Amino acid sequence: AACTDPDCTDTSHSHSHSHSSEAACTDPDCTDTSHSHSHSHSSETVTHAGIGSYVYRARRPFHPSRLVSILQNLPVVRGVPSNQSSDGNGTDENVKKVFQQVLRSKGFAWTADSNVKALYWSHAGSSFEMQCLGRWWATLPKQQWPEEVVDSILGDFDSPDHDESISSPSTSTVGDRRQEVVFIGPGLGSVDAQSTIKSTLDSCLLNNEEWDIFRSKRDDEASLTCQFENSLQTRMLTY
Repeated sequence: AACTDPDCTDTSHSHSHSHSSEAACTDPDCTDTSHSHSHSHSSETVTHAGIGSYVYRARRPFHPSRLVSILQNLPVVRGVPSNQSSDGNGTDENVKKVFQQVLRSKGFAWTADSNVKALYWSHAGSSFEMQCLGRWWATLPKQQWPEEVVDSILGDFDSPDHDESISSPSTSTVGDRRQEVVFIGPGLGSVDAQSTIKSTLDSCLLNNEEWDIFRSKRDDEASLTCQFENSLQTRMLTY
């Protein structure tokens, strides 16, 4: 079984997550976490019988509070903190309309309260959950990576030359840390809907000033947790 403790560096433990050689699950209604849902996004958009899909990708972390305000627009009743404001979350009506059409969304996520934790965004129907898969591969020495999946791991890196052991806060690459979330629902095959999803989630990413703060604190998880408070509950995934 894979070790899912994000603080574990025991070389006798397996730290793999979702790099199985088995075919990825493509059922939009599947919530079985034993299935791979992370590497089936070969195209940006697919439309079938009116149901479209769109894959959002980015290489900066989400600001937790801004992300939560957007998640509140999904048609969910479980897993997302409720909005206590009397005037709603201030989201544009078009954004609300598009996110209300999302039936399923899933994939890798990175929030700014941690530089270590690899998260899995899982939403189906009325339920949302953010799961911690363990550590990002970039945080582990390459000699700890299983030999059979090294190529797959490096395929998720923004640069195969990224090396955490010699990088500094000024390093521009981030390894396999990323946002890679597929959205599935009626109307999501349209350019307008996809543009809305992209621009909305882009607004949740750290801006340049926040990114500089994040990088200066990247090796201090406690400081990141305090700097970027996260009200979203995260469950440690067990295998």
